[in-house]
Amino acid sequence: MQMGRDMLLVALGMVGVLAYQKYSKPVMKKAEELMNDALKMADKKLDEMM
Repeated sequence: MQMGRDMLLVALGMVGVLAYQKYSKPVMKKAEELMNDALKMADKKLDEMM
């Protein structure tokens, strides 16, 4: 029982590391794009108010 749980946790850790290595850059790039778009929209609204 203990060994099976340990093996499962190790496998989950390995999958997590592989997923992070594969998807970290695209996710960060997408988040940066979304933030830039939100800042541009906020700046545009502020310019319209003035």
